[in-house]
Amino acid sequence: MKPKRLFVAISPPPVIQQSLVDLDPGIRGVRWTERNQMHLTLGFFPDVSEHVDRALRENLNAIEFRAFFLPLQGIGTFPSKGPPKIIWIGVGKGHPHLFQL
Repeated sequence: MKPKRLFVAISPPPVIQQSLVDLDPGIRGVRWTERNQMHLTLGFFPDVSEHVDRALRENLNAIEFRAFFLPLQGIGTFPSKGPPKIIWIGVGKGHPHLFQL
């Protein structure tokens, strides 16, 4: 079976999702992400086998955490060449809540 590209993410609270939706500049030709698709990527795994995928999902589903404050820091786009396809908002590095996850 072909390896999968996976990422681990958490969803921001609905009020934050709505704030991000409200930032939509309404530029023709720019598609804003749907509210339910907004997320904070914690990790990206480019080539994951079915076995590792299953184990990763089981382990991640066992993690429990409470809501926490996470300051937003920085903004950018990618890819670096050609027209941007993704707008990102950063959270900085080394935040203790992210390390706990």
